[in-house]
Amino acid sequence: MTTPEKTMKAGHARTTWRRIKQNKLLYALLSGALLWVIVFEYVPMAGIVMAFQDYDIFKGVFESPFAGLKHFEAIISTPALSQAIANTLLYSSVKLLFGFPLTIILALLLNELRLMWFKRIVQTISYMPHFLSWIAVASLAYSFFELYGPFNDLRLLLLGEDASRINILMDSDNFLGLVFFSSVFKEIGWSTIIFLAAMAGVDPQQYEAAKVDGCSRFMQVFHVTLPGILPTVMIIFILQAGGILNANFEQIIGFQNLYTQQDTEVINTIVYKYGLQQGKFSLATAFGLAQGVCSFLILYVVNKLAKKISNVGIW
Repeated sequence: MTTPEKTMKAGHARTTWRRIKQNKLLYALLSGALLWVIVFEYVPMAGIVMAFQDYDIFKGVFESPFAGLKHFEAIISTPALSQAIANTLLYSSVKLLFGFPLTIILALLLNELRLMWFKRIVQTISYMPHFLSWIAVASLAYSFFELYGPFNDLRLLLLGEDASRINILMDSDNFLGLVFFSSVFKEIGWSTIIFLAAMAGVDPQQYEAAKVDGCSRFMQVFHVTLPGILPTVMIIFILQAGGILNANFEQIIGFQNLYTQQDTEVINTIVYKYGLQQGKFSLATAFGLAQGVCSFLILYVVNKLAKKISNVGIW
């Protein structure tokens, strides 16, 4: 005997299959990306088992001895590893808390420009660094800050010839500033695109109503523009907060040198150096697994808080 629940499920299945047939070309277009994600994102997850083994490359995952939580305990107890976690949180937090608002401010300024030719020029100039690799950006920084580069020439011009030449890239105390300002230089322009698109979707009638109520252009930003793009801002913030434990590997490795690398390691560089350079695959896998789990928990908590505060979330 067919129950109402079975009938409902059969109806849903038929509806789903009908939609797939109606949009078969779209699903065919999506299949390549879906296959890529499965092969390169989900299939490698089987290697997580190495985090709980003393993995031997010659024995493989099936014969390597079980090690339990030994490698996770090493992450907490080893000073170099705990320092990498602290550095990752510091660098990512500074970029999120200070770089994210700067992106919104730049988008607001660009949105208020009325000379279209000037707006296009500013946007083009701000987008250009995004297309440089991080190694190219680091090379530019090294050329600018080298002992006989433009930075020291300007410094001597301002302070006098008695001032000594310095290379700020050789001091780990300057690393946080380098990470932040290089991120702003490279990505702030490109990151404004999504906010400018959100601003373009704000109803023009709201601006007209604000003008009738006596709002200046400055007040319209706070009463019309920002509320209009709030959902977009919250979604982007939640996603970036979820990646707070994922420092930019290319950026960090590009700015590191023999004088600074000991004090500026992050999770990504530790995983690379321990896993590929030193062959400690189990420890690197444990680090990556712990990073992924913690990132998901952070994403979950931030999403919950965002929904309570602004009623906007990614689920």
